[in-house]
Order: sequence, then C-alpha cells, then structure tokens
Amino acid sequence: MKESSQLRRTALALALLSLSGSALAATCPAYNPSNKANKLYLVYPTAPLAFPSFGFSAASATNPAAPFTAVDLPSYTGTTVALRDAVSHVVELDYCEFNVQVIPGSALPPATFARRNVVAVTTKANMTDGLFGLAQAVDTNDPTAVDYSYVWGGTYQGWTGGPGGALNGANSTLDRWANSIGGTTAHEAGHNYGLAHNTIVGTGEDTYKHHVMPAGGSLTAEDRAGYRRHFSDHEFSVLAANVGLSLQTMWNWDLVNPNAAPAHSLDLRVLYPSATPPVIDWAYAGCNSPWINPTVIGPIGPSEIFQGGTYYPYTVKWSTPNPGWGTGGCVGLPGPPGQAPGGVKFHIGASFAGVNFGLSTLNPIVIKDIALRDVASNPMALNPRLHAFDAGTLDTIGNLNLGVFNLAAAPLVVRDLQMMELPRVLALDQMVVNGRIADFLGVPFEPWPNTTRSLVREASLSQGKGLSVPIAKVGQARHVYEVITADDCKKSQADRFTAGPDTADCRPGTNIDLFPSTTVYFTANSVDPNATYWDPEKRAYVRGALSTRTYYQLSGRRLDKDRNGIDDYVDARQRDAQSK
Repeated sequence: MKESSQLRRTALALALLSLSGSALAATCPAYNPSNKANKLYLVYPTAPLAFPSFGFSAASATNPAAPFTAVDLPSYTGTTVALRDAVSHVVELDYCEFNVQVIPGSALPPATFARRNVVAVTTKANMTDGLFGLAQAVDTNDPTAVDYSYVWGGTYQGWTGGPGGALNGANSTLDRWANSIGGTTAHEAGHNYGLAHNTIVGTGEDTYKHHVMPAGGSLTAEDRAGYRRHFSDHEFSVLAANVGLSLQTMWNWDLVNPNAAPAHSLDLRVLYPSATPPVIDWAYAGCNSPWINPTVIGPIGPSEIFQGGTYYPYTVKWSTPNPGWGTGGCVGLPGPPGQAPGGVKFHIGASFAGVNFGLSTLNPIVIKDIALRDVASNPMALNPRLHAFDAGTLDTIGNLNLGVFNLAAAPLVVRDLQMMELPRVLALDQMVVNGRIADFLGVPFEPWPNTTRSLVREASLSQGKGLSVPIAKVGQARHVYEVITADDCKKSQADRFTAGPDTADCRPGTNIDLFPSTTVYFTANSVDPNATYWDPEKRAYVRGALSTRTYYQLSGRRLDKDRNGIDDYVDARQRDAQSK
C-alpha cells in the first residue's frame, strides 16, 4: 500500500491551496495512523480485480472490481492519480477524528488487521440500476469486523457529466469530482460502520444535504459536487460509539509568565498509565503561542501511584519558536518567536491520541505541573499554577464524577468550572477565549440542548487536596438511542435517483452514542490568590491573584460493566421493555 504516503497527502493539500474554499486544501490535524485500529481500505484497481460478490443484478455485480481510470470519465480533464488522491483526501477528512485509518491502494489488503472496511472505488458506470455505490450491509452497531462495499464513479459521468451537467465544462474540476466520488465512498463505508440513511438535523446544524448519510435520491448532482459532505451530529455520535475516536483528551491553557525575564521554553509534567509514551496528534499553533510542535520526553523517572493506579512521568516540551507568535489577529507585541516575555499572557495546547476506553481503564493523562525555562534552559524561579483534572470516575451509585486536584505547592482556587456535552469534536484551535463551537474545518455546531452548565462557582483547595464533581449519571437518557428493526431495514433500501437499495443487507440492532456524549468540554480558572508575579506596566514584582485558564475536552466512553458487548443503557432499556 505504498502508493499514497503522508508526503503525497501533504503535497496534494499544498497544490490545492489555490482552490478558493476547497475542502481539498484542508488537512486532518489529528491524522495518526499508528494509533488507529479500524482500517478503511480504499482499493482503486488498475485492472479487473477479484472482489467479494454481493451485487443483486448483472449490472451491479461487484466481482470483478472494475479499474479506476480517468479514461472512463471523458468530461474530467485531469489525471487518474490526481483524482484518486483527491478522493482519498475527501474520505480522510470525513473520518479524520475517528479511530479509522484511511489506506488507499490498488490491491485487496492483507488480513493483517482484524477490523477492515474495504471499498472498491471504480470509474465503471451503473446506469441500469442507477447506483453510485453499494455496501454489504447497514451493519448496525458495527459487530462485523470485515466489510466490503463498491463505488461506481462512472455513474456520475453518465448522470451529470454531459453538457450543462454539474460535472461538465467549467464545473468539471478536481474538487467537484472528488466531492462526488469521495462523498459516495465515505457514505458506503459509513453503512459498513453501522450508519443507516439519515435526515436528522440537530439544533444549529446546516442542511441535511451537506451530511454524508442522506439517501441518494434526496441529493441533487450539485449537492454532491458542490460541497464536501460531512457527518452530521447524529451520524458523528453513532460513529464515535461504533469505531471510537482518535483522541482521549485535548488540553489548552492561557498562561502568564510570572517572571521578569522571558521564558524560552516550557515543560509540562504529566502522568500517563503506560511505559510507552503518549502520542500528541494535534497541537495548538495559533498566534497566541510562542512555541509550536511540542514533543514528549520520557519516562523521566520511576512510576508513581495516582488514585490507586500506576502512572509514569513524562515531560511534554514546548521549545520550537512559532513564527506566527503575536502576528495576525493577535493583539500587541509579545516578543520574538520562542519567547514569552515577563508578565505576558500566552497560550499552549495539545491533543493526546488514544481510543475510547471502558470502565476499568485508568485516566489517560494527568497534568501535574508546569516549569518555565530561561535562555540557558535553566528552571525559572516562578511558574504558572494550574489544577489537574482526571478523566472522570464512576462511583458506586452510578455517578460520573470529574476529579479536580491541586498538585501545586500552594493553595489554589478553582473558579467558574463549566461544562457542555458535545455531539462532535471541538477543534483544538477553538479551545480559546471566545472560541467558536466548530470542528477542525470551521463547520459550526452546537452543544446538545440543555447540557451547558456551571459545576463549581468557586472552591479553594489546599496543597494535595481534590474535589469530586458530579457531571453525569449512568442512567440518564442518551442523546442518540436508535432501534433499527427488520422493518426499518426494508425502508432504508429506497436510495437511488430512481429506486432500489444501496445496501445488500441490513442488520437490526441499536445505535447509541458515547456516555455522556461524544465529547465533554470543560473550562475553568485556576487562581493563586497570593502569587508573586512581574507586572510589566509597573515594571516591578507584585503580589496578588494570578490566574491560569484551562480548556479541557474529554472523549466519551462506552459503558459495558458486565462485558457482554452491549452498552449498559441498551441492556437496561431492553430489560424495561421485557418487563412490561
């Protein structure tokens, strides 16, 4: 599978930057294949290729898989390689935040990985059945480890590649062809990951025609070509539960250098429940930070016990100068790149990769403290203060409690701790003061209704003390609870611009989102009420309150206490139904 490397993806993105508004110019900030267990193989045959057979007519036969070649698309004027890579990029963007690695190639994949979703992407047309794609099944809750689907890219040529069509003449751009074929590819893979056709539009969402999973008959040619469709709140939440997210925690901080001298680097000391270092798959690189590209060092010492679990200490180091520090939309002249002047506020942030975890898994990351370093890399006399947060623990009565800890060497006040439950992943660069609720491509969304709330107005914690804050109850209603019956499966078959199925099968089951939501977003201020810090206006050290602001996003979790493979909430609902 050597044909589409990270280098090619990067080159493609750069080459398409000139396409104003093009989704293909975007990149996935959280792309980290080594940490993703679900493999989504996009197979672009160069010659007829033996492939599993699940078509329902001669025209929809999936074996052999036809070649993918621009020769079959006379209205498209680019190369086969460019189109293949652009289609792959569209799919990568759609699955960016999930525990799904997108792997393009030209041959059937090996059986190396247990969970494989394989899509044959071809330029063959299927005008007889009017199909753009066909999935083996709506694999509700995704119990099937190996799935297959098929894409007829040539149907777009036959349907809308002629004169006046959405993919003809000036409309026949690489971007529009990639949106069309890539959207179908993401759609059919979505069926194999358990998604049915969906027209649910949540509060604050854009039109359902911009979403990946509407039935094909409800989309015009322009809907398909003119927009890179994305997963809706509902679709995203179901996928997050079925395949997991590629992150466990995302952290951002507003900090102040309390020293008179500039800080030239920053060490964040963290605890992690593994001797294998945590992986950073997304780091804040905006103009509010003196540094970019943090690195993980360690373990830097023996293991430690925290909340009854064994953790290993690491240093996350920020030292690479950020050329954009203090430029663009940032106000003031904070100092040269790589330096945080005395008394100046600055921002850092990082996302730590992982896979959704269950009840018995330890907290993914515990933030212990911060150390600023001078030009000679020596520790500075004064450092910002902050609280540590855990990933939430379940108590014996079914509460999920967020732990807030003071690991600093002074009393700290936690102030204005707030939370909101989100249906999708909030972009790291929006976890800032006045940040928008939007994804990494800037698509806005809203928290689930009635989930934005204040948890703690103000609480003082002495050194070494903690606070347990209830944030959810195991039995509370989920934001997504969707029972797919055999009758529902029959209804979901009407998909084409004529009529008929785009799935060979449909498996009844129950879709549910993570607990308490796809992600939970917290903000809080850590206040040292009696800090010594440099006041750049007075040009003197003063004593008083000094605040650090934490922005913390935590992935939801699966609940399966009895380890029967069924979410505990589904078990409870089924028991209730049987007792009536």
